[in-house]
Amino acid sequence: MKMKGFTLIEILVTILLVSIILMTIVGLYIASDKAFKKNKPISDVLEEMRSGIATLDFVFSRWGVGVPCANNNCTINATGIPPCDEDYPPSDPMCMTCNEGSLSSGCSDVEFYGNLYGIGFVVNANSTTGTASIISCRLEYSSDCSKQCYYIWEGGKISNFSWNSTNNQPIIRCLPSSDYEGECISGTTPKSVSFDNSTFPIEDGNIIMRAPHKIRIFLDNDGWIKMERYDSCNNFNSENGNNTRKIAKADSFKVYAEGKTIKVSVTFVSQSQPAQTLSIERYFGR
Repeated sequence: MKMKGFTLIEILVTILLVSIILMTIVGLYIASDKAFKKNKPISDVLEEMRSGIATLDFVFSRWGVGVPCANNNCTINATGIPPCDEDYPPSDPMCMTCNEGSLSSGCSDVEFYGNLYGIGFVVNANSTTGTASIISCRLEYSSDCSKQCYYIWEGGKISNFSWNSTNNQPIIRCLPSSDYEGECISGTTPKSVSFDNSTFPIEDGNIIMRAPHKIRIFLDNDGWIKMERYDSCNNFNSENGNNTRKIAKADSFKVYAEGKTIKVSVTFVSQSQPAQTLSIERYFGR
């Protein structure tokens, strides 16, 4: 019986083909690895930018929202952005204080007031029956009144029922029950609630809005844009103990006043390769 096998030439050709395939695979791997390493800093800084700008957009869009005015009578600066008064509430809800630099040449540390939490709309209210319909957008109830504080607005002012004319301060009120909670994004059907005019006096057309925070945003020495929040519900003490929250890694953070508008200019930095940066600007007004 004749045995048949591979010839030397066939073996050499097979080895050559396998070598070519392996070299091609290795080459593709090296090329893709180089491309990944080259693009990773870009990808990192883009991710840093998306996360950071989303937070900054939200916070600066809340600038001046739900902020009462001194004597319940706002004095709006017609041309510019005034610094915030030392006492609360400010005379102009759109005030902004610069702690480092200036709003004309660029401020890297700003403070302002703004509502960060829930709001509700009184569709109708009947003081005789003590019932109302509320469209609730993130109103939050807690059995601990110190953790949920709301103002009741009527037009552009705090409701007369919720303004203390003796000390010229808005009266902070707590939601009577969890019936007021809801999410207006998933459903706009008004919620039926009960109310008591002595503790939570509402009228048709009122707006229920969470008491604002004093917000500080700044570029720290470690290269991070950070935010601190001070709750008016807690006499403007630091919120939740460890109050400083990192927003994004940045090489530059500046806020400029342009009339009644602010321009926020940020140069974000890749954490994997600090030399890779991305600059972006946003405008906010009210």
